[in-house]
Amino acid sequence: MSSAPTTGQGGHGILSTAEDRERTNVHYEQPPAFFNLITGGEWNVYSCNIWTNATTDTESQEAKLDLLARLMELKPGQRILDVGCGWAGPLVYLSKKYGVQGVGLTLSPTQKEYADRRIAEHGADVEVIECHWQEYEDGRGFDAIYTDEVIVHFADLGGFFAKAHSLLRPGGRFVNKELHFVNSRYKQLTPTGVFVDEIYGLTGNYRTLGEELTLLDQNGFAVRLVQQIPIENYTKTGARWLANMDAHRHELRELVGADHFRRFRTYLKIVGRMTRSTMMTMDVVASQKL
Repeated sequence: MSSAPTTGQGGHGILSTAEDRERTNVHYEQPPAFFNLITGGEWNVYSCNIWTNATTDTESQEAKLDLLARLMELKPGQRILDVGCGWAGPLVYLSKKYGVQGVGLTLSPTQKEYADRRIAEHGADVEVIECHWQEYEDGRGFDAIYTDEVIVHFADLGGFFAKAHSLLRPGGRFVNKELHFVNSRYKQLTPTGVFVDEIYGLTGNYRTLGEELTLLDQNGFAVRLVQQIPIENYTKTGARWLANMDAHRHELRELVGADHFRRFRTYLKIVGRMTRSTMMTMDVVASQKL
């Protein structure tokens, strides 16, 4: 059911899984403490959080995760898949609070090692597997699959949606949260866009919401809800991360070196400018396997 592959903001073609792993880990194969200190909070969520009623990093992280849980319609005993699970904070939280069994996929051995420790510490019913989504196989099926600012890194988004369709049980929920351009003209890379793309190992494929919805339709999903998160929440999240960087600057420089610290701080400043503009929206798309 997969449609023809699309390329995104940087025009990146589809890579082999080995090449994709290598590029992705340019960003993520860093000491977990580096990301933990920057993201803060209990769950170290490395994506936009919701600040409407939150005053702390943990509260904002849990508000966003609770939104994803509602859109997945989680119930005790269900089985869920987190593609791009990072250090497993979100999956552990969802498993413990909602009584679900979780599986997470990562390409980073460093992330998996840290995730396994976190899972053991919490006694969560969660397993993290170091595996590319294209190569992952499962015989049991999932009640829900979600991604949180991950599909931007998939050049073959139609292929991923087809894979998710095959892994879901009939009627299963599919939830994707992502930044979208408000018009395809913004896909043309600027110098700052090139810088951000390099930070992520040249894996950026930003799209419009319309493109994502079309690919869902082509791959057997019924779109049930599109919920826009006010982009100001991303600006606030980025500002908190910058404040955390400043508060822990000595530790962070020791962890990754002065040059990586400087480049990452520059990246967060660019994120702040991007999310204060009118060129992007933050949307959560909840769909269901037909």
